[in-house]
Amino acid sequence: MSTPDAHSVGGDNPALAGQSLRNRSRAQRRALRTMTGQLIVTASAITATVTTIALLFVLPLMDALAVGTYSAAALAAAYALITFPRRAAAVGFALVAAALVFTIGRSYDLGAAASWAAILACAVTSVAVFSTRRTTRTPYLPTVAALTVIVTAFWTTAALALPRWLWVAPALITSLVAVGWRAAWPITWRAHHAGWRSKIRYRTGAPLAERPDGDGRWMAEEYLEVGADAERITAQMLTRLDDRWHVLHSRALHYTAADADHIVIGPAGVLLIDSKYRSGHFEARPWVTEDGTAGSDWFYNGQVLDASLAQSAIFEADRIAWAFHADGLDRQAVPIVLAIHGARMNVPWGKWTIELLGDPVDDDSETPVVGTRLVTLVDATHLLDYLTSLPARRFTTPTKHERAAGRQESLTPRQVEERAQRRYVRDLAAVCEHVFPRLK
Repeated sequence: MSTPDAHSVGGDNPALAGQSLRNRSRAQRRALRTMTGQLIVTASAITATVTTIALLFVLPLMDALAVGTYSAAALAAAYALITFPRRAAAVGFALVAAALVFTIGRSYDLGAAASWAAILACAVTSVAVFSTRRTTRTPYLPTVAALTVIVTAFWTTAALALPRWLWVAPALITSLVAVGWRAAWPITWRAHHAGWRSKIRYRTGAPLAERPDGDGRWMAEEYLEVGADAERITAQMLTRLDDRWHVLHSRALHYTAADADHIVIGPAGVLLIDSKYRSGHFEARPWVTEDGTAGSDWFYNGQVLDASLAQSAIFEADRIAWAFHADGLDRQAVPIVLAIHGARMNVPWGKWTIELLGDPVDDDSETPVVGTRLVTLVDATHLLDYLTSLPARRFTTPTKHERAAGRQESLTPRQVEERAQRRYVRDLAAVCEHVFPRLK
């Protein structure tokens, strides 16, 4: 059986899976380069300071201070470029455009007001594109394109002796297009329309957290590579779902540097799938109490399974639930699935109840249980069987328009109902696409 394209299933291309781990690997290498560059700049600053002091005994005072000032400015620029490359690039683009505008204004004697207005437009455009809340696309191309149009429009207006402020219209349009392209405004519009049509309440955060270059934990490259491979394998498996399902990979969450490996939207609702690679053996040992309550205790390599395995997934699921106004310990709106790769399991899948512990009142009291979370451990080779076995939920009722369209097409009430549920799932996927931005 051939694997269909990911977009026939709906959602992201599976190649995007594992992006967060690849980002962490790049961030670790970038951190090493940054530290090396900062050490070089620091050593250069010490050398420049000693040289400037020595020049005070050789050159006139003003000449020696000029050498020190120029050296300090160059070192400060190098430090900013190494430590804050994107901010330095934004400032650099704006300064180059401002210099060109200033030169054109002086050459054609356009006056200070027009020149400073164009310089302000270049600065605002550069800052706006680079500081866009949704950082799903590179800022360099739209910034350079927008600044090029602004400078070209300003020069054309001056060279052809057109009305002095005619350049403002193309500059404004280009700036809005550049910001909208990086901010993915079409995705935002589709989400608003989908949320209004299906009455889906959601919140996006104000603003979305900026992802730092790593979180202070250094991971070996081989572990990152294995984790990324597990996420890619899961993504490839999910492409075999039918078109009722939509899959998003490596999505950022609100107010945190955490990300979701796979967000799956389908007839069963919104699910979080976290890919885990482990070696060894997972074992579920079922039990039944006298009152008929059944459950399972989970063991990993003969030891009681540590709840830390699902800690990050529980946090991510709570962030997703928060986005849909379904947060709280009293309910679990987002099912958690751990797709286990590598290790053997004695069952295809099974439920695992995790107790959430609070803070004890004092040193002598026991740690209270403040809630529970239900996690499903699934052998990755049975992931599709598990997802397709989930019962379909009834999210909404058909609208008047859908009922009328069904009568015109001679559809049965059940077919109209199925069409309404599919519409809701599509709208829910559009909202998730907007609410949880794709990692760069």
